[in-house]
Amino acid sequence: MSRTGRSKQPAVLAIATAVAAAAALAGCSSADAPADRAGASPSGPPSASASTSPSAVPTPSAPASSSAAPSGAEGPHSTRGWPDVFTVIQKWKDQPRGTGAPDAEAVHSKSVGVLNDAESRYGSEKGSKCWPERPTSLTPLCAENAAKAAGTAKTSLSWIAHEDPRTFTTLRANADKVTKAAEFYASRSCAGAPAGQAERDACWEAGWTVAQAYPLLRDGFNAGLQAR
Repeated sequence: MSRTGRSKQPAVLAIATAVAAAAALAGCSSADAPADRAGASPSGPPSASASTSPSAVPTPSAPASSSAAPSGAEGPHSTRGWPDVFTVIQKWKDQPRGTGAPDAEAVHSKSVGVLNDAESRYGSEKGSKCWPERPTSLTPLCAENAAKAAGTAKTSLSWIAHEDPRTFTTLRANADKVTKAAEFYASRSCAGAPAGQAERDACWEAGWTVAQAYPLLRDGFNAGLQAR
C-alpha cells in the first residue's frame, strides 16, 4: 500500500466514528426531550395567571338592600289624597271673640320653644312618620310619634288647667283632637298594619291628625292671644 493510502485510512475512520457518535447523541437527546417536557409541564391544562384568570377577579356581591326591600316599604300605602295643615288651622279667625285669659301671652311664650323642639325632633306634616303617604305610617315609628304628640298635647293643656274653661277654646279642641287620634292609633294596633282596608283607612286618618299635632297646638296658642 502506498503512503498516500495508509495516511487516508485513519482520517476516514475518524470521520466515521465522529458521525456515529453524533447520531447517537442526537438520538439520545431526541428521546429524552419528551420525558423532560413531560416532567416540566403539569398534568392538567395550563392555568391562567392571577391577573388574567376570570376566577381570580372577585365578583362584586349585590348590596343586601337590593335583595330585600326595607320592612317599611313592604307595607300598604294610602292611595288617598291628604290635604296639608292649612286646611284645618286658623279657622278660629272667623269665630267671634270669646273669653280672654289674663296670662295668654305668658302661656304662648312658653309654648314656642317646646313645640319647635318637638317638631324638629319628630317631624311634622309630610315630614312626620305618621303622614299617610309615607311607608312608615303604619309602623312602630308612627306609634312612637303618636305617643309623643299626645304627651305634648297633654302638657299644653296642663299649662292652662287653672284658666277659665271658656278660655283657649281652640287650643282645648285641637289638643283633644290630637290626643284622641293618638289613642285611636294605639288602641287599633295601627302600628302592625291591619289587613282590612277599612281599618287601614281609619289608621291613616288618625295618623294624618297626629302628623299635624304641632301645627294644631301652635294654632291653638295663637288663637288664645285673640281670645278664641
